[in-house]
Amino acid sequence: MINQRNIIWLVPLLFIITFPAWRLPLAAFLTPRGGYDPAYANIKKDVHNFTMDKVKIQQIHNGKKSAEIRAENARTADKPDEYILTKVNTNVFDKEGNLTNIIADKGIYNAISRQLTLMENVIVQKTKDKQTLYTELLYYDDEKRTVKCPGNTRLAAEEAEIRGGSLDYDIETNKYEIGGRVHCLLEGFSEP
Repeated sequence: MINQRNIIWLVPLLFIITFPAWRLPLAAFLTPRGGYDPAYANIKKDVHNFTMDKVKIQQIHNGKKSAEIRAENARTADKPDEYILTKVNTNVFDKEGNLTNIIADKGIYNAISRQLTLMENVIVQKTKDKQTLYTELLYYDDEKRTVKCPGNTRLAAEEAEIRGGSLDYDIETNKYEIGGRVHCLLEGFSEP
């Protein structure tokens, strides 16, 4: 006896039995046009590898030139927006326009964060205060206007020499913080 409930079970059975007849036309209809090339999935994205000589980078902070970074040459790094610099010579300006010159053998500049990392034989000369800083690693952040030296540092000035395990400097407030074991030698200092 065929009633309404049995008809519901006959519809899926009908699809299964007639599958060989409609499988090929449906497969041809669902096949993507143009074919598929497996090599297309392995295409490497465009990379911008380059080297430049006599590079000059200027940084602007609040409408005024805050730094000028010059390098003998620059090349792209593995990270995007980073450049590896050699023989770096940098001028950093405070809000009054006073010049601080920084030289180093190597550097890394990140164009997005505007951070400059200087390595190997880093020498910082603050001409106004007649101070010279010597270190092997220095981080300059143009947004925060700070200088960080996480390793050993030697700060030489007129009649003073300070050695420390690290140095933090805020350009806007002109404030130094020397960490680690600090050794200070002062000349011309008389006891009260």
